[in-house]
Amino acid sequence: MQVQIFTKVDASFECIGLNGNTISQSSIITMPNSWHKCYINLHRKDITDIKIGSESIKHCINAGNNTANGYEIWLHGDPAEYFARISKCIAQEDLLRFKNLHDKYLITESWNEQVDGDFIPPSVKRFFAMGDGPHWYHKADYTGLPYVEYEGPEIDLSIDLDEDLTFVDKKFYGQGQCKSLKPQPVLPTIRLEQIKNKKLRNTMQQFGFSDILQMQYVELQPNSVLPIHMDDFTYEDGKNIIDGPTQLYCVLSGDSKDIKFKFKNVGLIDVSKPLFINNRRFVHSLVYTGKISRGVLLAYGIRQSK
Repeated sequence: MQVQIFTKVDASFECIGLNGNTISQSSIITMPNSWHKCYINLHRKDITDIKIGSESIKHCINAGNNTANGYEIWLHGDPAEYFARISKCIAQEDLLRFKNLHDKYLITESWNEQVDGDFIPPSVKRFFAMGDGPHWYHKADYTGLPYVEYEGPEIDLSIDLDEDLTFVDKKFYGQGQCKSLKPQPVLPTIRLEQIKNKKLRNTMQQFGFSDILQMQYVELQPNSVLPIHMDDFTYEDGKNIIDGPTQLYCVLSGDSKDIKFKFKNVGLIDVSKPLFINNRRFVHSLVYTGKISRGVLLAYGIRQSK
């Protein structure tokens, strides 16, 4: 499909597909029927219209972002796919005039990612290779967010977990070993003061927890995979506590650069710092290629955001 960009003055255009392939053309771009991130060396005020085929994208032109180098906007060669995604993700009122969508939305970009290794099942390779393009998640819809970042002070990762995580989970889903605070994430929660190890208790308090529903330490060996899945709490009585980006994900050992953690409709998740993930509503998979075992602390419960 032809994509035409109309500007007040001459401009340069570059569009990058989900594979990283670049289209650099004039203001008329031949775009395949897939998502492309387009860079225009002008700001929004200098762009008058964008057409996909014969159709103007109208107010959707405000779905982009001004940067120091110009305007960035995601486009799709199929206008039906484009309008459907924008309508699903962005409130119409937020598009009627140009504004910084980052103020209201968590904006994610899912590219086609390559994971290599004979130990990786074909389904996981395909899962990573199928990018979903852009998604906008309204920050007011907390339970619909894929993740929120931890914004508190730095965490001391040298934590003794053996005193509290005494249950060995032999049914862990994937190539990993797991020890937990209790067999299942069931009510009642455990008050923070009931955590035996003082440093662990203080760490959970630093993360904002007042009550713990479950806490786990999961270890993966080098060249390990967590298959495509979504954590299922359908029949757990504590599922309301878990809903939303509520599970602490904190890497304790192993290089986070060797962890590829992908959420469907979100893309790769940056786990270099602690964050809270929505593993109940988003299908995900993980590939770990580090040389030493990877250990991660997981916890969910009642907490104040920090």
